[in-house]
Amino acid sequence: MTFSYTGLAYLLGFFAVGFLSYRFFQYWQKEKTVVSKFFFYFVATFTLFMLITAIGGLFFAENTQVLRWVVILAALVQSFGFAFVVYLIFYLKFPRISPWWGSAAVFLLGLATTFLTAITPFTPYLEASGGINWDIQHSQPLVDIFRFFLFLITFLPLIVILVQQVKNSTDPRVKARAFGLALVAAFGIVTGFLDFFLETILKLGAMSSDIAVSVLSVVVLILIIFTQRPPKKDKEEYVSSSGRISW
Repeated sequence: MTFSYTGLAYLLGFFAVGFLSYRFFQYWQKEKTVVSKFFFYFVATFTLFMLITAIGGLFFAENTQVLRWVVILAALVQSFGFAFVVYLIFYLKFPRISPWWGSAAVFLLGLATTFLTAITPFTPYLEASGGINWDIQHSQPLVDIFRFFLFLITFLPLIVILVQQVKNSTDPRVKARAFGLALVAAFGIVTGFLDFFLETILKLGAMSSDIAVSVLSVVVLILIIFTQRPPKKDKEEYVSSSGRISW
């Protein structure tokens, strides 16, 4: 078994996002609301994405076929995550439109991306530095750009909603949670961008992305610890159907 820094980087990401997933599971179990449930689903799918990539990087770093399946499965899992985000956006901001319409549309786009990923030849390999070069930027530039586009059209509106919550709320606890989540979502976009920028534009190799993911994972974990507190024992409304997240 060959060690890779890519596996370690995504393992750190798994712990960070997994902890956030646990927090949202607590909120969902306490409040039983639609929004708390779909926030949990959204974060849980990206936790699964981190776990799949970490396992592939840690235990199958020199197995090209397994690494190909890691990329394909990651694209499929992310499709569910994007769909859950869009469901939340429509539920909170467009209550007159069924959230399933927007969610289904984005999910189909995600499936199309997964299909293109599966049929396009690419050869992931372990670089001498210890980072895994997924060979997506070179073999699948359009697919990679399209996946980043899905991140933008789903995460950016969510960030806007959270920033609005920070501005509108007078409760310091609510402000902290919304601000922390907005930063976590922003880091998700940054992570996707860095893969393209560092490896394709600057030609720094896979190790540069691994370092970026590791640093961002540690920062995200610290943010979650300080901004996403466990739910209070007394009754507190987590969200309202009017689009304001009450926590």
